[in-house]
Amino acid sequence: MWDAPTGQPYYDLRDIVAEKEVFVLTTNIDMQFERIFQKERICDYQGNSGYVQCSQPCHDQIYSNVKMIRRMNENIRELRVTSELLPRCNECGRIMVPWVRDDTFLEGKDWREGVRRYENFLKKYLMNGTDKNVVLLELGVGEMTPSIIKLPFWEMTYKNEKVFYACLNQKKSSVPEHIKDKGIYIAGDLAETLRDLKENIAGKEM
Repeated sequence: MWDAPTGQPYYDLRDIVAEKEVFVLTTNIDMQFERIFQKERICDYQGNSGYVQCSQPCHDQIYSNVKMIRRMNENIRELRVTSELLPRCNECGRIMVPWVRDDTFLEGKDWREGVRRYENFLKKYLMNGTDKNVVLLELGVGEMTPSIIKLPFWEMTYKNEKVFYACLNQKKSSVPEHIKDKGIYIAGDLAETLRDLKENIAGKEM
């Protein structure tokens, strides 16, 4: 993931919202959004595979793992690395694990700060009587954890006159009945949809 090129849809999304106030709430753990948007505009709700944490965890700290990963990768022998190369916690000596949602996931200060940034964005544009229009853009969200993005987006759309809900997904579906007049569902390939939207916007600006 450290060396994987950034996908074109991320660049297209950045260009589409370039002139807007945006915030990214993501359940992706692949580090892609951090390459495109400022950290202050992102909440990694399910963690980020670019960091590790103590597997206990015994303390409230996450660490970049790029050097650890590269060292292990350079020393692979017959598909194995020696146990001495596995990262261990400096505090308790336990194995370090990816900072990705599981039963040991550290909802520490870094996670809370991301959630706080997201909540502050919502307060600014949805809860303080602002006259600005808001689009809640849901991109490729599945239904394994609907309580993080999908269901809250539906609720915010229903409760706020200035909010419009747009969902882009591969699967065919529809906007819920109670917000059908305030939303749109676009089924299809996400990369193609964002590319077409970007080209459409560029054409109108010419």
